[in-house]
Amino acid sequence: MDKQLPPKDDPIWTAARGFVTRDDEGVLKLVNGGQEAARVKVTGDQTDGQLSLLAFDVAPGFGNRAHAHGAESEAFYVASGEFRFLNGNRTFEAGPGDFIYVPKNTRHGFKNLSSEIGKLLVFYSPAGAEQFFLKYGDDPDPAGNPPPAWTPEKFAEIAGALDAHHMIMLPDEDWG
Repeated sequence: MDKQLPPKDDPIWTAARGFVTRDDEGVLKLVNGGQEAARVKVTGDQTDGQLSLLAFDVAPGFGNRAHAHGAESEAFYVASGEFRFLNGNRTFEAGPGDFIYVPKNTRHGFKNLSSEIGKLLVFYSPAGAEQFFLKYGDDPDPAGNPPPAWTPEKFAEIAGALDAHHMIMLPDEDWG
């Protein structure tokens, strides 16, 4: 089946709709007392709401709380380090080059098993979850001091924001 190609003046050939985000670009936010450094690389504003991307540096031994997203699916690419992932009621380990996909409404979490900072690329589809990090993440201190740890009081303070982002915090004592 031969398809006729569009003419060379068609926008499919001429419109430069893509973009590049360089390694050092993006807004840096600190989360969970600086245990996670999240660089927001791509936002929904840039992708018509289709996708967002964050690059995370995760402290050795740190694991985020088990949670689920009600609006976005989440995917992880392990750039460095060894991680344990929670997927529903099961766990597995993943290392450099591994890709993990978590559909919305699925309990999940991760923990850096390495003795070094681990690096994750985290994708959200559709976009939206990145706005939580931009609004509630801590700005880095120019002197290098870490921000305060996220306590149960901090999570209570941002509970409305978690609800607005359809994020459900779940018990995690059975996997960490």
